[in-house]
Order: sequence, then structure tokens, then C-alpha cells
Amino acid sequence: MGINRRDFMRATASFAALGGLASIAGEGAARPNLRMGILSDIHVPKDAKWFEKALRYFDAQKVDGVLITGDLTTWNKFHEFETVASTWFKVFPDDRRSDGEHVERLFITGNHDVDGFAYDGAKFKSEEEARPESFFFHREELWRRLFNEDYRPISCRTVKGYKFVLRNWHSHLNKAFGKVRQREENPTPAFFAAHADEFPPDKVFFYAQHDVLDNTVNAPWLVSGVRFGNGQDDGVNTKVLSRFPNCVAFTGHSHNTLTDEQSIWQGAFTAVNCSCECGFAFSYPGRENGFSVLDFNRDPPFEMPMFDHASVIQGMLMDVLDDRITLHRVEFKYDQTLGPDWVIPLFGGRTVPPSGTPKYDPKARAAAAKPPVFRADAKVAVREVKDGHRRAKDGWHRDKEPREQVIVSFPPVTTAHSPSRAFDFSVTAETRIGDCKRVLQERRVFSPNTFMAEAQDVEPATCAFPRCELPKRTDIRFVVRPLDCWGNVGKPILSDWMRFA
Repeated sequence: MGINRRDFMRATASFAALGGLASIAGEGAARPNLRMGILSDIHVPKDAKWFEKALRYFDAQKVDGVLITGDLTTWNKFHEFETVASTWFKVFPDDRRSDGEHVERLFITGNHDVDGFAYDGAKFKSEEEARPESFFFHREELWRRLFNEDYRPISCRTVKGYKFVLRNWHSHLNKAFGKVRQREENPTPAFFAAHADEFPPDKVFFYAQHDVLDNTVNAPWLVSGVRFGNGQDDGVNTKVLSRFPNCVAFTGHSHNTLTDEQSIWQGAFTAVNCSCECGFAFSYPGRENGFSVLDFNRDPPFEMPMFDHASVIQGMLMDVLDDRITLHRVEFKYDQTLGPDWVIPLFGGRTVPPSGTPKYDPKARAAAAKPPVFRADAKVAVREVKDGHRRAKDGWHRDKEPREQVIVSFPPVTTAHSPSRAFDFSVTAETRIGDCKRVLQERRVFSPNTFMAEAQDVEPATCAFPRCELPKRTDIRFVVRPLDCWGNVGKPILSDWMRFA
């Protein structure tokens, strides 16, 4: 297939606009066996421009296919799916790159795509109102019309000799609009029971589902730690895939940043979190400026507004070679890389070694990690303000009422001067009586751009304390400790002792 001048110029301009990302795949290096673009949770049409930008980047990198691990839409509506399809075919007409080569489209559905019609945000008042324009009721028909392929609960596709098992979302609705619904059956166990011999141990293969596989990659907003366990993946699929050390499993749903090193996991197989490409990142709970469903409607509200979670627009580029798989983490707002590549060695097709500890075993990595360190000249600054603002009671917005606060400021920690980057910070207010010190309060905060590339993480971090909760005419100081994503704590920096009138 040829390419006209307009399309050629459009692709060239897009390539140039991506700046530093345009050359990340190793110009001059040997072509990998397989190159894939990977996204998740695009939630089109919340902002289709980012989806288009990511696709144009993948086109410039000459990918063989694009995998999206669910939540293509937000509210399950026809027009959202139509926007996904039109954006795809705008960039890849007839499923072809701008150079005319075929690109494989590997899309799976997530909870918002299938069950979203029943969510409050869809604003349907009844099932009868939802039925005419909801994907839930027209899955096979709409998918065939838009993408010219069958919609199945689970399927297997082959791209340049590598197999991809794609599992769509099976509805988890127990009740919608007062009507009790039977949960749809998880197709993964039956599929692998029937097809296990089609995945020989000397050949790596890929598996994709939307929900996080239990006890693998971190999904901190869903419950605590790495446990998913809220009824969407109950550990069955983790057990199934544990029979296949040659499996790399991709999941979405968590909206967790790729700057979190717990986004890649190895045990009996390999699992990878695909983050989000819609600009709506979730964070660990309990942070004063975080964004987590566990923190909504908190009483009392957090003392700070949320960090800029809307700018977290991330994806990956995967290269598969004979001896390794390379995952390059990228963000699409500033077109920068998010950290060193994750390089998964292959052992005759296995992604984990026959014996010994896998490279991305979480316990081993946590134990080996060196805590972050403030640069030698780092200082803690403290100021009082009368016009501070805490978060509103709904957990989303900034409270309109001004508030007296004590603001503690300190620099971020990056690998420019530290063995590791700080993921967040502990800030403690201490008091003293003679030689006895007592902790008054401890708070946790993120730096403003901790989920972005290190080049963006330059603004001072701040932590707000309510002035009314700090005693007057008493010696107080603030202690700031950097932590990595494993919870390893670095050496603190301290403010001077001070007194508030």
C-alpha cells in the first residue's frame, strides 16, 4: 500500500514533535524480532488527543502491533467506541503504518467498557435507557462493525511468530438498576486447560487482561499493598499462569505510575503493569497530596490539594529479541523516558531462570535497593501562611476557605545526586523538652512531579501542617526523610528548632 504526500508529511511532523522519544528504540541497532506499543486505560474520548499522539509515536517507531489492556472507554457508550476506532484508523488506515506495513491491533476491554453503563457517571436512569447505546448489550455486533473482527471472551493471536492471549472483561455486575445479574464466567482457566500444549516452554508468549493479577504488580489504590483481592481477580488466573514460566502478562486497571518499580514483577512468570494513558493516575493512599479512592471523603480532609495526576500520560514500547525483552517506559506530555529500561532476560523462552532468583523478584529488589539521599546542600525551609488551603471534604477539590498553615519545603531527590530516586517523603513535626524529643505529627507527601520523568522533578516539595495543631511557645522542628517505592528510608534533613507565637 502506498502513502500520499499529506499522510507522509503528517507522519514526519508527528515524528519530529516527539523530540527525545523519537530515537529511543536504538537507531542503527538490529531490528528486534517483535516491536509492540503498549497502552492501557486510555478512556477515550476523555482526551483522544493523547491517544492519537501515542499512536503516532508508535507509528514512528515502526511497531508491529499495539496492545491496549482495557478501559478503551469510560461509560460504555457507542460514541466512545466509535472515537477509539476513528482515532485508530486515522493513524493506521486499513491497519497499516505510514510506511504501508501492517500493524496488528490487539485491544481488550476493561470494566468501564463492559460494565460502565451501570456506573453513576454514565447517567443512565434505567436499563431500558442504557440498552440502545451501551456496548454491554451489543458487544459482538458493535465490535464487528467497528473493528472488523469477532469479539470473544478470550482469544489467541499470533504476531510475527509470538502468541498473545487476549482476555476481555467478563462482567462483574451483581446488580444494575435493581436487577440482580449473574457474574460472567472467567474464561482463562478453561482456555489454558484446553490449549496448554500450544505454549511450549522454549517460546515466550504474552497474556493480557485488564484487572491486576493477584499478588503480582502493585495496585496500591485497590486495597493495601500488592493485594488486589476485591473480587475482580481472586488469584485464579495467577495460579493458572504460574504453570508457564515463559509467560509475560500485561494488566491495566490500577492507573499506577510506571515510575513505581513495583510495576514489574517476577515469580513463577512475569507480570507488568501498563499504567494509564488518559491522564488520571492514582497514587498510594494516605499521602497529603495524593489521589486515591481510599482517601475520598476523608475526615478530617487532607491538608493539601492533590498533585497533578492529570498529566500522568504513560505507555511502553516493547522489543522482543532472542535473548531478552526490553520494556521502555515513556510519558507523552513532555515526551520523555520514565526511567531505565526494564530488560527481561530470556532463558530458552523462559522469562524466569530455571533456578535462582528472578531479576525482578520484588523481595530481592527491595533488599538490594539503596535508599534515596538528599544532596549535600539540601535544606528544609519553614514558613507560616494565613491563606493556605486544605482539600475539600469531597476529597477532590480545594477547600475555598483560607486556612492558617505551616508550610515545610525541601528539594526533590533524583538520581542526579542519589543512588535512587525518592518516591515520596515522610515529614515529621517534633518537639523537645530538655533532652527528650516527642513526635507531634507525621505526614507523607509526593513531590509535585514524582510520577513524571526525572527531568521534570525539579520543583521543591512541600508539606502543609495546620497551624492550629502545632503548640505555641514550644520548641518545634521538622524532619524530612526520603523513601523509595520499596519503603526504604534515607537519611533525614532537619530544620532548625523554632517557636511559633
